[in-house]
Amino acid sequence: MSTLSYKCPSCGAPLTYDGRQQEMTCGSCGNTFDPETIRTVSEIAREDAGHEDMRWQMESGAFSENELEKTRTYSCSSCGAQLFTEETTVATECAFCGSPSVIPAQFTPGTRPEAIIPFLIQKDQAEKMFRDYFKQRKLIPNLFLQGPMKIEEIRKLYAPFWLFGCTADARMTYQGTQVTSHRSGQYMVRTTRHFLIRRAGTLAFSGLPVDASERLDNRITESIEPFRTAESIPFIPQTLSGAQANRADIGNEECQERANQRVRNTTDKVFRNTVSGYASVVPQSSSIRIIDGTAQPVLYPIWLITTKKEDKLYTFAINGQTGELTCDIPWSRAKFFGRMLSLGLCVAAAGLAAVFLLSQTGVI
Repeated sequence: MSTLSYKCPSCGAPLTYDGRQQEMTCGSCGNTFDPETIRTVSEIAREDAGHEDMRWQMESGAFSENELEKTRTYSCSSCGAQLFTEETTVATECAFCGSPSVIPAQFTPGTRPEAIIPFLIQKDQAEKMFRDYFKQRKLIPNLFLQGPMKIEEIRKLYAPFWLFGCTADARMTYQGTQVTSHRSGQYMVRTTRHFLIRRAGTLAFSGLPVDASERLDNRITESIEPFRTAESIPFIPQTLSGAQANRADIGNEECQERANQRVRNTTDKVFRNTVSGYASVVPQSSSIRIIDGTAQPVLYPIWLITTKKEDKLYTFAINGQTGELTCDIPWSRAKFFGRMLSLGLCVAAAGLAAVFLLSQTGVI
């Protein structure tokens, strides 16, 4: 099985997909082409070259059973080099010639994306966001402020998600109290009234993404939300050209638990906000029924940047559509408490100065 590489009909250089223009662009001659045109040209070229077979029958080392289960081997359609990928990789670059390669055969039944959001944030923008991050954070450990930050690796990745949608039919009950007080002679009488509060209704959910990759931390992917799902386009293999991509390796059944939790959290918050006018409100019961639940596989754009400090790797993730950024760099406790102490001393000094000034003027 071979990868798909898309070449410029004018100069033969590799083409990449420009999400902003939704066209295939050539970085060499600058020409742009409609994806459908490139698909037609590629099909003609493959038909013309279909009779050629120059594979060598030679002995080679054998993979272990474990390696065979997790590794796939393909031929680069540009230079013929063997590509070794993980079983979930559906788009990559040839390590020898650098040509973007798409491996549509890696999509298993049910994981072919229905839609994709193209990259709007380009590589130079992502690198600038990474470097500007350290200029804007005051609680970054000094370790990360010593010298320029070096990027170990930057990956243009289409990450797999399951996009959930449903109607949530919810029933909620709360225990509420109202407190009144009045004076009766020498006594202050306090009266507490108890109420059983019930709420019922439906909420519609659409475009609820759940990370479908075992390799990505849910905390990272959810930190760079939201994605503007209305700007997604129908998936075609050409859109993966020039980027890396993985297919979903977590089924929608396994992701339903996370989707249910997100639906429950939102429903609880919305219904709780409808209860007001009580001194205290305590949730008593919650019941949610999912109606017309759907899940479709999609690919969303993420820039993954890794940097190393003291032999430890740190990961930055940037939403390739909106530019939202998150990272796993810890904040400095010493700086935080130092700032709190400084703020407390400033407030205390201001208070003492105010007292001294009022005493001098005879006010106190």
